[in-house]
Amino acid sequence: MQPNARHVRRFLCSSDAVSALLEELSRREALLARLRSLLPAAVGRHCTQATIEDGRLTLCCDSPAWVDRLRFLAPELLAALAAEGAAVRECRVRALPDPTQSSDQAASTSQPGAARPEAAAAVARAADALGASPLAESLRRLADTLRGS
Repeated sequence: MQPNARHVRRFLCSSDAVSALLEELSRREALLARLRSLLPAAVGRHCTQATIEDGRLTLCCDSPAWVDRLRFLAPELLAALAAEGAAVRECRVRALPDPTQSSDQAASTSQPGAARPEAAAAVARAADALGASPLAESLRRLADTLRGS
């Protein structure tokens, strides 16, 4: 290693803009860690981001499946943050896709065609049970679509 070599952090921290971004990132990570400690472990693992701006806590999770659970727990989070002195009056929860997974990977892991034959059969049975009605016709068309015909 060269004797005059310097660590890249020294150069990054010398920039006001980069320093401000690093500080904001540090604040967000601390907030996320605090919120995760207030949540059940199974739910906290799915929280990916947290911010507080203008009295609004915004939580992001990795899947829409966790949005409702986090919304249910929001009043407890707001109360805990208020007890710590944070001026937070509302909570918004959003689902964000995993940025490390490409759309091709997401499509291949969900395997949308895997359940289609069973789904088509179930929809067709429901249509048959309804007899001759507009809803039954719609269900038959849906079954055909699911079969790929």
